[in-house]
Amino acid sequence: MVSVKAKVLKNNPSDLEREIAQCLIDIELSSSSDIKNDAKEIKILSCDLIEVEKIKKKTILIYIPYKIYTTYVRKIQRKLINELEKKTKKYVVLVAKRTILKAKQKTKSFKIIPRSRTLTSVYDSILEDIVAPSEIVGKRISMKADGKRLFKIMLDSKERQRDNIEEKLISFAAVYKKITKRDTVFTLPPTNEK
Repeated sequence: MVSVKAKVLKNNPSDLEREIAQCLIDIELSSSSDIKNDAKEIKILSCDLIEVEKIKKKTILIYIPYKIYTTYVRKIQRKLINELEKKTKKYVVLVAKRTILKAKQKTKSFKIIPRSRTLTSVYDSILEDIVAPSEIVGKRISMKADGKRLFKIMLDSKERQRDNIEEKLISFAAVYKKITKRDTVFTLPPTNEK
């Protein structure tokens, strides 16, 4: 029997983290789930509950260790998100925990900072994690008159078939703002139908 503490890599998990860990245990113990083998290996670092004021709904942001995310979660991400959303009745976003190194940081282990640890690369990877398994087909940066930047992210048009896609796009923007402090607008490309 798997315990909740084995699923959360933290000494004192919060109630939300316990709830998510219990959902993962339920998924791996269910006989009908086709993702239960990969769900056994998934562990979480932490969870945040984000209030999305535009849609008056909450979104759960789940941090997963990078190695586990790339090995197990990417394969089953859409099904795992659907299962977690059914069980929690909230939108769910899975993000890998990544490290950002300072540009002028002197370390013994790195003489040159790897590209994957720069701020820009980590923020781009977080953006891909948030919208996964969708694909980003366009990025634009709009400069406002007051000097602030607005990032416009265009997702693949295949996403139109998903349920509540407009609300999900708003929750993606709220999650990305919470992590990176960047104002973002997620959109779908216009249709050619008349």
